[in-house]
Amino acid sequence: MASVLIYLNKLPYYVKPGLTILQACQKIGIDIPHFCYHDKLPIAGNCRMCLVEVVGNLKLVASCAVAITPGIQISTNGLRVKKSREAVLEFLLANHPLDCPICDQGGECDLQDITMVFGSDRGRFYEIEKRSVVDKNLGPLIKTVMNRCIHCTRCVRFADNLLGSSVLGTTGRGVHTEIGTYISKSVDEELSANVIDLCPVGALTSKPSAFMLRSWELVSVESIDIMDSLGSSVRLDVAFNKVLRILPRLNEKSNSIWITNKARFIYDAFNVQRLLYPQLKLDQLFKSNEKTTHFLNIS
Repeated sequence: MASVLIYLNKLPYYVKPGLTILQACQKIGIDIPHFCYHDKLPIAGNCRMCLVEVVGNLKLVASCAVAITPGIQISTNGLRVKKSREAVLEFLLANHPLDCPICDQGGECDLQDITMVFGSDRGRFYEIEKRSVVDKNLGPLIKTVMNRCIHCTRCVRFADNLLGSSVLGTTGRGVHTEIGTYISKSVDEELSANVIDLCPVGALTSKPSAFMLRSWELVSVESIDIMDSLGSSVRLDVAFNKVLRILPRLNEKSNSIWITNKARFIYDAFNVQRLLYPQLKLDQLFKSNEKTTHFLNIS
């Protein structure tokens, strides 16, 4: 299939047809900030962070939802685009709690990173009271701090399209919009904890590993999940010789970027009743390194 000629920041590029502006910029290597867009989820176009300028359009367009056309001229670094990004971030931060020091998403937060690069150096909404949203109880695996939610709806689209269950949704309108279950129930589908990875802020985090360690204090090791026959590619985050977190790795041939709840939270069993050394059973006792450990007499 023939490539399409586009002009990006006044420079010509050839890209594959059928891509959106955001996808074309990612292929070329130009960073466009975004929150709601995810390459494994349907396009929503509701965060408005990825706005770019297209010659011939009076308004800025959402790059995640507009397909490229031959000869399209796009500007991603103009003053108008820069001011629109600052305005979007200013509105998001107007109601966002300033709790980065105690947020488990700290160091891995898209909102932190994008604000540092594309945000303004000051805000103008100090006199406005921040909204308060009641935290939802989604079960023993997913911890919620809904004051941090920016309504990107990644979790909602994941539930609708990949879980096959509309367990999550939005209620209310405008500033009163909330993400949650329509009735009080836990989210216990087998893949439900993947919303932890999808959330770009700290609204949905891992409850079992809450307040354990910061992301930059962990050492990552690539591994394979053996909890089922799929052999999912995973990443073990280790500290003090203990596995404190298991995350998925991209592998399009097996698990894509998803893992089951069992694979994600099995790490707490690594530290209980683990055999560290070979043991020999003598006189109904297991002996190892001149240490004796009592076990049940199982022939």
